[in-house]
Amino acid sequence: MYRNERFQFFGKHHPYIINVFIPEQPVSDNGFSVLYILDGNAYGTLFSEMIKLQSRRSEKTGIEPMLLVGIEYEGGEPFHSNRVYDFTPPAVKVELPARSDGSSWPEHGGAEKFMDFLEAELIPFIDKKYKTNQKKQTIFGHSLGGLFVLYTLFQRSRLFSHYFACSPSIWWNKQAILSYETNINDKHVKGLFIAAEPVENKQMYANGLAMYENLSECNKDLKTAFFAPEGENHMSIVPAVFSRGMRFLHG
Repeated sequence: MYRNERFQFFGKHHPYIINVFIPEQPVSDNGFSVLYILDGNAYGTLFSEMIKLQSRRSEKTGIEPMLLVGIEYEGGEPFHSNRVYDFTPPAVKVELPARSDGSSWPEHGGAEKFMDFLEAELIPFIDKKYKTNQKKQTIFGHSLGGLFVLYTLFQRSRLFSHYFACSPSIWWNKQAILSYETNINDKHVKGLFIAAEPVENKQMYANGLAMYENLSECNKDLKTAFFAPEGENHMSIVPAVFSRGMRFLHG
C-alpha cells in the first residue's frame, strides 16, 4: 500500500504542488529509491498505482517499492501551460512551428530556473524528510518533459542517477537541444532510457533513435536503451513503456 502527502512550494515564477507517494513497506537500510515525475497532474497517480501493484512481488516483476514525487501545478488540469516555461531551455532566438489550434505558445525558456528549484529546494526537502537512496534517484518526463530530462542530463547530470525520457521533444526550437549534447562525464549517472512512438510525429522516433545512438556511442560506460513500441501514439506510449523503462533502469 501507499499513502500520500502533499506540499506547496512557491517557486520564483509560479507555485508547485508536490504530491509524494510513500510506500507502507519498511524502508531498507539504503533508503527508498526516488522517482521524480514531471507533469505529476497527469502521471503521478497512474505511476503510483502501477508501482503499487507490481512492487507487491518485486522478485517477479522487477519493480521495487519506491518513493514517488509528483511535481504538479495548481488547477488540476493534466497539462498546465506553466510546463512549457519549466521544461524548455533558454534561448536568445526561438523558432517554433504553429500550434495545431492556432493559439500562441505560452511563455517558455525557464528550464534553468526550474533546475534551480529542483536542486536548491525540492530535492533537499525530499532527502531531509524521507529516508532516500542517493544512488537511485530517477527523473521521468514525457514530451516537453522528456526534453527537460535530456537538458538536465546534459547541463546538471549530478542531480539524478537515472534518466527516463519518453517521447522527448527534441524538435523544440529547431533541435536546439543538440547543441548541449556532449559526453556525460558524471560518474553518478547510472542509466538512460529513451522511448519514442514509431510514427513520424515531429520525427519523435527518428530524433530519439539518433540521440540514443550518439549517446550510447560516446558514453560506453553508461547503461543506455531505446524502445519504440509498435502501435502506440504520443499519449498511449506512456503506460506502455513505463514498467519496461523502470525495470531497465533499476534492474
